[in-house]
Amino acid sequence: MSMNNFITPNWAAPISVGCLITTRIGGVSVAPYNTFNLGTHVGDAPELVMQNRLILEKSLPGKPFWLNQSHSDNLICLDNTSSDALNLHNYDASFTCQKNKVCVVMSADCIPILLTDKKASFVAAVHAGWRGVENNIIGKTIHTSGLQSANILAYIGPAICKNHFEVGQEVFEMFVHQNIDNQHFFSEIGDDKFHCDLTAIAKAQLLRLGLLEQNIYLSDMCTYCNEELFFSHRRDEVTGRIASLIWLS
Repeated sequence: MSMNNFITPNWAAPISVGCLITTRIGGVSVAPYNTFNLGTHVGDAPELVMQNRLILEKSLPGKPFWLNQSHSDNLICLDNTSSDALNLHNYDASFTCQKNKVCVVMSADCIPILLTDKKASFVAAVHAGWRGVENNIIGKTIHTSGLQSANILAYIGPAICKNHFEVGQEVFEMFVHQNIDNQHFFSEIGDDKFHCDLTAIAKAQLLRLGLLEQNIYLSDMCTYCNEELFFSHRRDEVTGRIASLIWLS
């Protein structure tokens, strides 16, 4: 598979931190999962998904630790986890301090967040849908690192943009209850419906957690708008998943 089919995050991570984000290009899945779907839970033929994962592994130092994501606030340390422990259940973030253990999260509109620090002492991958963001999956992962927030780097990957992410009154109220300033990330569109800038909410959380503005990087790519590159559940409903991966080398 050509590296041109991957996105390499543009951030100031140390050279010993490896990371990439897949696109929907370059795999073997057929419509509506065409072509590089990496999700086993979306209805795609399992044998085709496994072929896609094997293609991906050729660009990695080891097997990714695939999570069975459930929009939870649960995270797992991979340091003492076997490389054969695939499809780890009910986790939406993973982290490690060990080399060649590949953290991965899948998404198709939710926010993938990659984390490390200036000394490359850990890496983490976070799956942050609105439920996870509201339940503080980002903060829990940051605190688990045990590092000073000012030394942590964050990359917020491709996700659905505000203009295409419609939510109800209950979601608006949850986030405003969490922090009154979150109201600025919503635009009312009538009938108790709002457009929500989830990426901006996630960035605001990172800032409140003590990360420095200059250490937070955004892909500025919308999964809904870029149909050629990305899967989008909101756009297509039945669709595949991209992966965001990070490791220490």
